[in-house]
Amino acid sequence: MLPILIPLALLNLTADPHGDELLSKMAQRYSAAEGIQWTMQSSVHSPAFDETETTPVEFTFNAPDTFYFKSPQEEVLGIADTIWVMSKRHKQIQKKLTEAYVMPADLIINWHDRYEIEGYAVQKTGNEFELAGHEGVMPSALRLTVGKDDRIQKIYYKDSSGNDVTLKIKSEKLVRAPRLNLFHHKVPKGYRIIDLTE
Repeated sequence: MLPILIPLALLNLTADPHGDELLSKMAQRYSAAEGIQWTMQSSVHSPAFDETETTPVEFTFNAPDTFYFKSPQEEVLGIADTIWVMSKRHKQIQKKLTEAYVMPADLIINWHDRYEIEGYAVQKTGNEFELAGHEGVMPSALRLTVGKDDRIQKIYYKDSSGNDVTLKIKSEKLVRAPRLNLFHHKVPKGYRIIDLTE
């Protein structure tokens, strides 16, 4: 999940080419695809305990409004204005409205609707962007690393506990997933549904 962040240090500003043009090229690449499939490595570092937990993550986005996220701890399914979060630890599925969350497409395809570029750096292997969210947007800030081929390489943010979260994209397919785990239709044995939309 993508929780709240604290502001990040500004990157070096450049005058040409413009950062919004570079980021828009990235958005166009992904918006032209019928779907996005990523395998990622999630690293969560806790400054309080000086510990880092690294886990594999799978992410799928089927245009226009469906996504699926899977990690060893949870699975998240988002369809239109509703998401279901299955916690394997607590053996429960929470049903929530997406208006309280940033959908993956908001970070990738529709970033300009919720974020402004606060700084960016042009590097040999790619570009690094620091985005500041509009009022009320969570996460309130994040950092995107985008390759010269307009592929997202890394996403960084701080969660609500102050942990540093880094998602490194290991592989990518721009195709629609033929099927997703619709776990809310067939609830696993021993799990209960908690409806937070009522």
